[in-house]
Amino acid sequence: MVMPFPMSLSGRAQRFLDEHAVRSPISLDDPGRWYECADAAGTVVPGPADGLDRLVEFVRRFGGLAFCDGRLPCDGLHRHRYEFDDSVSSGWDELGDGDLVATVGSEEGGHLLTMSWATGRIGVVSPDCWIADSATNLIESCAVGQSIQADRSWTEAVPVNGRGPGWGLEGLPSEAFRGAVAEVVEASSEWNRWYLDDQVAVHGWRVTYEPQRSEAVMAWYRGDSGRRRIEAVTGALRD
Repeated sequence: MVMPFPMSLSGRAQRFLDEHAVRSPISLDDPGRWYECADAAGTVVPGPADGLDRLVEFVRRFGGLAFCDGRLPCDGLHRHRYEFDDSVSSGWDELGDGDLVATVGSEEGGHLLTMSWATGRIGVVSPDCWIADSATNLIESCAVGQSIQADRSWTEAVPVNGRGPGWGLEGLPSEAFRGAVAEVVEASSEWNRWYLDDQVAVHGWRVTYEPQRSEAVMAWYRGDSGRRRIEAVTGALRD
């Protein structure tokens, strides 16, 4: 069981951490050992005011935490995880727009996780590919995703004219469900929207490092009533 964090999390997110997360010990000894900051040209420069303190606080709250990413059912194997650093091993790097980002973790076996100095939002793949408004927002989003992906009572909505399971609702924005299904505000961000109730679940996300790429949207339903509600927005679904 992962001990509760000093933060506000929904009951769903805390249960998700209990089942799908581990936390290794953290170290705050000599926190400035690897601290180094660079400007947009890559030149080493003094870090922002309180920059080291901010990273120390992040590690204190989230360091050593690893949890399933929610995009696939983990089936108890807990692969494909996000992992936050267990020590202060990064400074701040300046982006072209003047914002500063620090490396605060990794996607297990994949890309680094970054944090924005200006906003606290979390990125992955490239320094300014944002996926969540904050670390807690990322946890909440993964909790919703895993609760759906791992629950066999949900059926993926596949449009009659779609390309098949896994391709989602092509050409339809998640915004089309606003008002019809409640938004999970704590799990949503500018790039990542969740709508959920007992019968319908909708996930829309956008890859920010490809500005012209349209939002990808997937939906799931429970029972005939849930299916009819999705069809009222999408048109006929495949059996």
